[in-house]
Amino acid sequence: MIQLAPIDAIPVTPVVQTGIQQPTPEVGMIEVAVAAFGLTGVIMSAALVAGLLAGAAYVWYRTRHAVTVIEARGNNPNFLRE
Repeated sequence: MIQLAPIDAIPVTPVVQTGIQQPTPEVGMIEVAVAAFGLTGVIMSAALVAGLLAGAAYVWYRTRHAVTVIEARGNNPNFLRE
């Protein structure tokens, strides 16, 4: 026959708190905005560089090729004479 120990005989392990942790500092809207500008700044810089390269390529292409028929004919607006 198995005998159960009385409820008072169950050992209790005390919980000891050795140190109090400092509360974490609050994060305000300014800190979040500054952190977000890091990623946003990278994206905006990449867009700026891509735009400058596209603009430079467009200007280079347009300076090498004629835009209109008149420019292709040597800026002669008279189509009857060449």
